Amino acid sequence: MEDNKVVLLYSGGIDSTVLLYRLVESTYDVYPFFINYGQNSVKGEITAIYKILDEYLKKKLFILNVPEIRNIGKGSLIGEYPKNLGSIEEWYQSEFFPNRNMILISIGAAYCYKIGASKLAIGVVGISYKDTTKIFLSGIEKLLNNSLKNIKIIAPFAELPREEVVKESVRLNVPIELTFSCNSSGEQHCLLCTSCYEREKALQLRQKLIIR
Repeated sequence: MEDNKVVLLYSGGIDSTVLLYRLVESTYDVYPFFINYGQNSVKGEITAIYKILDEYLKKKLFILNVPEIRNIGKGSLIGEYPKNLGSIEEWYQSEFFPNRNMILISIGAAYCYKIGASKLAIGVVGISYKDTTKIFLSGIEKLLNNSLKNIKIIAPFAELPREEVVKESVRLNVPIELTFSCNSSGEQHCLLCTSCYEREKALQLRQKLIIR
């Protein structure tokens, strides 16, 4: 059924993995979609994805390789590393890849159209960037409805703190220790970027929630 089919923009990170488990719990017909847009972390992300997905979902996984997209981006995701930064806010800005979510959503919507899916899921969290906000998601959903067809964007964690995602990971028994979230390194966590920082915080919080 088209109404039950959803394409998940999947990176192998905590947020998209928790969203994956939530979609499966809701009995959606999930099609994981990984986009290699030239990010440094592509090897680590793909390795994590194959560790996390079961055999059924691996068969439905689609990997699209368009690494040249990195040539129009900037930031540590493509190897432009920050220097002399003194705050988390400066780190966030140095890691910003302009219009990344708009690019990924647009490609994901094209795949939705191809396979007859009426929904596109993305695991954006918080309000660190403009392209993770509800107003952005609502706006791009309207554009897609004008250019393609009615495609609903599922983003339940938009503008929520990551603590809520971690709580959901505990409820759903998600193996977030298998995830990969790094904005700088290829196959190992650098433990310096904001993604590594947020991942370590999430793992610590999850342990506290489990012990309670």
